[in-house]
Amino acid sequence: MYKAIKYCYFLLIFAFLPGFSQNPAVRVEVSPEEIQPDGKLEIHVFVIGKQYAIGDFPDINGFKKESRSIKHSKVSVNQKREDHHQITQVYTPEVSGKITIPSFEIMVNQKPFVVEQKKINILSDEEPKNEKAIEIESADFVVEVSKIEVFVGEGLMLNINFYLSDKTTSQWQFPSNIGAQVEQFAKKVKPNGCLESRLNISNLVGRKILIKGESYTVFNLFEAIYYPLNDKDVLFPSLTLTMQKQKGASFVDMILKSKAQLVEVKKLPNHPLMEKVPVGVFKFAEQLKDEKKQFTGNSFEYRLTVEGEGNFGGVSIPKVENNKQFDFFETSTITKQNLGSADGSKSVVYKIIPKEAGEFALANYFSLIYFNTALAKYDTLKSKRVVLVSGKALFDNKDVKKDIFSDIENLKTDEKSYNFREIAKVFANFVVGMMILVYLYILKSKNSG
Repeated sequence: MYKAIKYCYFLLIFAFLPGFSQNPAVRVEVSPEEIQPDGKLEIHVFVIGKQYAIGDFPDINGFKKESRSIKHSKVSVNQKREDHHQITQVYTPEVSGKITIPSFEIMVNQKPFVVEQKKINILSDEEPKNEKAIEIESADFVVEVSKIEVFVGEGLMLNINFYLSDKTTSQWQFPSNIGAQVEQFAKKVKPNGCLESRLNISNLVGRKILIKGESYTVFNLFEAIYYPLNDKDVLFPSLTLTMQKQKGASFVDMILKSKAQLVEVKKLPNHPLMEKVPVGVFKFAEQLKDEKKQFTGNSFEYRLTVEGEGNFGGVSIPKVENNKQFDFFETSTITKQNLGSADGSKSVVYKIIPKEAGEFALANYFSLIYFNTALAKYDTLKSKRVVLVSGKALFDNKDVKKDIFSDIENLKTDEKSYNFREIAKVFANFVVGMMILVYLYILKSKNSG
């Protein structure tokens, strides 16, 4: 009995060690795997919880460490809204070719987090890789759209660029007020009735491009994606850019004017869900551990990700209702889409408890109807996973192992909350006091004997 009491005591002490129950979810991503000549390498640290103290990011051979940024948002974890922090470190490549970033450690909330090695391919900019077929002058200012017609809800990318031919002998430079000019462009081009996702361009860096066989340097001044909310056509007006061109020993102002751009916006075909479905080009990515080894009463984790091209702020994976075969619990939802990017993803992680034995296609539970802009028609994504469940039916099996998610739907959240940690501390102190009294009693019994 004394050994049992002593064992319980140490368990209680261990449970209340600082940080034992404070372990916010941490995830680190190194991307992209292939870097364009003017591209960047980014290390993203994602932390769920109130604390997000991040140590120094590593120095990487072949890269120059640049800016560091932090974004904050909210995510749903175990049906509760939690703080979600994204800390990003940007690197500029200084070499080209295939390199391996070795494994490294980064401190997250005073604890080391190990990141596995990553292979990266850095493309060379010795030759222009892209080619455009547009009419352009040796020095030109152009407003460009990715499409001349889109559907309601479909992403439309807008770029405002300055082009300079490599054959130009005159020197050109940006004036000191170029930032203010760009902000004026942003106000003038933003259309009514559209959602905007604007890329933050902090540095004007030129990149090489071929236009009808001639090499140009293009500077991207402004980039954004617009998602029309109705079928009104979008007009991007003509703009004027003031640049400076060398004349003799000094520079003089030169006014360049762009052409207006009109984009036709088409209605979605009639459909009962046309007001609710996401618009774009999507696919399912699924993660399921041990899909052939599930047992009734034991939960397993299933991650469903919608990825592709579209506005992921409008992508909603339909809620799955519990039934006699399974109980479903959403544990977290994470949306990833950089500003100004058409690509993105939305992931939902589920804990699933099987209640009957059998073979079940998850397509019967997980699907998404959307409008496919590539096919110009409505389409349906469905899960491709099949789960084989063994064991007795849950309602007949009285000895079934209890899962931490069992009976979670009956948990009341509208009642007064209690600080169970403080209550547990008081209880632990009481238990320790009782153990001391028992120990003194045993010593007294031995002495009297």
